[in-house]
Amino acid sequence: MTRRAPFRTSGLGVAVMTALAIAGCARGSGGRNDAGGPPPGFDAGTPPPGFDAGTPPPGFDAGTPPPGFDAGGGSCSESPCRLVSPQCGCAPGQGCYLSGGSTRVCGTPGPEREGQACTGATACQAGLLCIGSASANFCSRFCSSDADCTAGAGSLCLLELDDGTGGAIPGVRLCTAHCDPATPGVGCPSTMGCAIYEESMGAGRIFTGCRPAGTRTAGQTCPNPDDCAPGHFCGDGVCYRTCRPPFGSECTGLTFCESFSTPLVIGGVEYGYCY
Repeated sequence: MTRRAPFRTSGLGVAVMTALAIAGCARGSGGRNDAGGPPPGFDAGTPPPGFDAGTPPPGFDAGTPPPGFDAGGGSCSESPCRLVSPQCGCAPGQGCYLSGGSTRVCGTPGPEREGQACTGATACQAGLLCIGSASANFCSRFCSSDADCTAGAGSLCLLELDDGTGGAIPGVRLCTAHCDPATPGVGCPSTMGCAIYEESMGAGRIFTGCRPAGTRTAGQTCPNPDDCAPGHFCGDGVCYRTCRPPFGSECTGLTFCESFSTPLVIGGVEYGYCY
């Protein structure tokens, strides 16, 4: 069964991640785009007799395309604008965002980058959306497949937005965060933690995501999984410090960095817990 973990968005309802920490359900899909070659028998041919493309008029300069520009035959493939980069349908210098649920609008992009804290529907750069919890928001990237999630290891196209009735807004997904579970503030705002998740169906891939965080540290109880501070996780009702075996410089006192029974590896880096 899928648990829906709420992620409040900036005036947009609730984003839901279809996964459980370390054990849960998530949906994701890879993507492959292959333009292929010309169709059989295709021949561009030669220009007709007397054809002359001519020269551009004096002072003509094609220039560079504006931010988010998509040639697309001169029109946008989605109405009124496309969310996934490269965006289209908005005026130069604007980005495509969501407002009031599933309504797509054009707006002036904010400066915040992927994984950074944000406030407001258009606070993030074009191609991103400000989502998060009631206490902390972060910029997440729109995607249609895992190939669009380019931040790094642990980032997969698995986040959905709630439509207000318990379902998901169709055609809208976002990337999970590329963050460091052992280092607070890397890939997630400093007020949030980086959690490790696993698909319970399909390939059972491991990925990461930003979560609300509390203040409880190693050895303290965690009635709620979000009670643990950044750099920690809740296991069997107790907060543990996340570390990197075998040395685990994150561990203090007489604790050592232990590996999980099934090694937890993300982007070639193994993560464990101080014990």
